[in-house]
Amino acid sequence: MNKTILEINNVDTYYGQIHALKNISFEVKEGEIVSLIGSNGAGKTTTLKTISSLLKPAKGEVILKEKVISRIPSHLVAEGGIAHVPEGRKIFPRMTVEENLEMGGFRFKDINKTKKNMDYAFELFPRLQERRKQKGGTLSGGEQQMLAMGRALMSEPSLLLLDEPSMGLAPLLVELIFQSIQKLNSEGITILLVEQNAHKALKIAHRGYVLQTGSIVLTGTGEELLQNNMVKEAYLG
Repeated sequence: MNKTILEINNVDTYYGQIHALKNISFEVKEGEIVSLIGSNGAGKTTTLKTISSLLKPAKGEVILKEKVISRIPSHLVAEGGIAHVPEGRKIFPRMTVEENLEMGGFRFKDINKTKKNMDYAFELFPRLQERRKQKGGTLSGGEQQMLAMGRALMSEPSLLLLDEPSMGLAPLLVELIFQSIQKLNSEGITILLVEQNAHKALKIAHRGYVLQTGSIVLTGTGEELLQNNMVKEAYLG
């Protein structure tokens, strides 16, 4: 049985006065792809920000590998093995592709390790290698998404948080990004995926959770949720 890598226990999180997460609990086991689906404003991004300690929960705990991480600074969460690819990519536009990747490996002082991890990112996304000296801001949306994912991989995460990786991309690039997610997972990286494209997200997910207005209302395997009538009506069109 796979070990639980991440636990969210009875978490409440606020955005200013807005009660964004209401007593949510779920878990992610080692080696899984877990999808969080829900409409805009359901609390998906807030959940990821709470996990990576960019937002602090008002109540409850976030536990990574049996350690409570909900009150520690976000850079220590990253050092503990979580990499967060945020919505909108947030790459460094004036830095080259290579420099962006180097920033992702900030916790390693070993040049050989940095080179090995960069080679891995280039192997996963050959287009980044072709653009390695190009500034991040001059890349297409799809290339920027590859760069954001490549930068996250530079820290050798045990858990990868992906927030809307296919947003705004052409269908061919969406396919490429989803193939990359499956490849990373097959190589041992656990993934928590937030994605508007519920059909694609659930198709590759081992399990999923449905968020509505800050509460988890449904859970099941990816296949069970794809067949669920409420999910079909609300998210699969």
